[in-house]
Amino acid sequence: TNSKIAAAMPVRCAERQGPAEFIRYTPSQQGAAFNSGAKQRVIRLVEAQVDPMEPPKFKINKKIPRGPPSPPAPVLHSPTRRVTVKEQKEWKIPPCISNWKNAKGYTVPLDKRLAADGRGLQQLHINENFAKLAEALYIADRKAREAVETRAQLERKLAQKEKEQKEEHLRALAQKARDERAGIKTHSVGDPNISNEEEREREMLRQDRHKERARERNLARAAPDKRSKLQRERER
Repeated sequence: TNSKIAAAMPVRCAERQGPAEFIRYTPSQQGAAFNSGAKQRVIRLVEAQVDPMEPPKFKINKKIPRGPPSPPAPVLHSPTRRVTVKEQKEWKIPPCISNWKNAKGYTVPLDKRLAADGRGLQQLHINENFAKLAEALYIADRKAREAVETRAQLERKLAQKEKEQKEEHLRALAQKARDERAGIKTHSVGDPNISNEEEREREMLRQDRHKERARERNLARAAPDKRSKLQRERER
């Protein structure tokens, strides 16, 4: 640990060398030609000085393989039991049946087809907003129908009232024309424009009656049966 800390330090000093050792060395070959004629030598052993900035000479960063892990925990099994008929039926998976393809032309029973379809396994959940929407549509439709019926009744009443007013007006004009024809003159004091309008209306009624009489004469000449039928309808 100390060596690692020292190696991590930014500045390293030269390590202190150990004391020198002296060894007496006697060579095996003795002679004047060897070892400068000396029989023994004294050798001084000094530890070699190491440069602190020199990079490491040997690579020691090899990854060591991991050791074997701890043994796995034992799996405890319950004793084997016999499979019941119900469990066998639950584990029975129906074959894949397509509703679109039948290349082999097999005849598949309907119950098997429905079992393979799996629609009965799905639980349908209908949102309550559908009921609210249906109720709102029903109420809106009912109110619209009531409004249409009320409008139609009002239009019928207005048409009936207008028809009655027109008939009353025509009846009054006819009565006035009959009175004038009989020689009864009504003494009316008022605007002369009103009398002119009444004369114009009497003239229009006279022309209509003239056309109606001409039509009856033509029908009498062409189809007497049709004329009698029209008379019966008028008498009703």
